[in-house]
Amino acid sequence: MGNDDPIRYSLKVKNYNELRKTRILIPKLLVVLFIPENPGDWLKQSERELCLRKCGYWLSLRGQPATDNTERMTVYLPRQQQFTVNALQTIMQQIQTRGTL
Repeated sequence: MGNDDPIRYSLKVKNYNELRKTRILIPKLLVVLFIPENPGDWLKQSERELCLRKCGYWLSLRGQPATDNTERMTVYLPRQQQFTVNALQTIMQQIQTRGTL
C-alpha cells in the first residue's frame, strides 16, 4: 500500500446505511483510527492534555448510494483526510454553518 492509496475499511451494511442518511440534524462521520500494537501506548490522558498516538482518517458517507450487499461494505478513506486538529475544526465549522462535509 503506497502513501497515496486510500484506506480500505470493511463496514457492516447496517452502519453504512446509518452513515449515509441525509435527513439528519447532526452529521455523522466515519473515523478510522490506527493504534499501536500495544494499546497501552495509544492514549495518554490527564486534566492538562489528551494525547493519541498514530493517526486516524475520516469520511462522510452522507448521501452515498444504497448497496445491494447484505453483510459488509468496503469504503475508501482518502489519505488526505487525516483526522487532525485542523480537520476537526474545519468539520465543526462546516457543521455549524450546515456546510457540506
